[in-house]
Amino acid sequence: MSTATSLLPLLYLIPTVILLVVGIALTARARAEHGRGATLGLVGCVVLLVAAILQGGYQVMIPSLVESGGFEVITMMSMITGLLFTVLNVVGIGLLIFGVVARRGGPQPQQQAQGQGQGQGWQQPYGQQPYGQQPQYPQQPPPGQWPSR
Repeated sequence: MSTATSLLPLLYLIPTVILLVVGIALTARARAEHGRGATLGLVGCVVLLVAAILQGGYQVMIPSLVESGGFEVITMMSMITGLLFTVLNVVGIGLLIFGVVARRGGPQPQQQAQGQGQGQGWQQPYGQQPYGQQPQYPQQPPPGQWPSR
């Protein structure tokens, strides 16, 4: 068998690997905001990436396994690797599902401080209102309840 034929199955794994690497990057960035849910999603993506890489390696090794051991070796290896890939995929997908439904806490203390105007970055100058907000004036008392002099 030629090298091109044995590497052909790896072409099918390229989109999966790219998607999982992007998923790892996105969930790693979202950990501060989403906490446990993003962490579970991150671990799920890593498990699925490991499964995809192992599956690609196994597919490349199939021709040499057939040549070296014949049908009996490939049958036994297929059963073992099939079980391994099934377990890895179930665990990875389960972690992704748990990451989606995980309870999210409120903003982290660092984000709460930023929401109160104490964070870094551009701050609204004192006395100016942000665009689209009307200045707040003290309310006047209802008629007949003016303070006496």
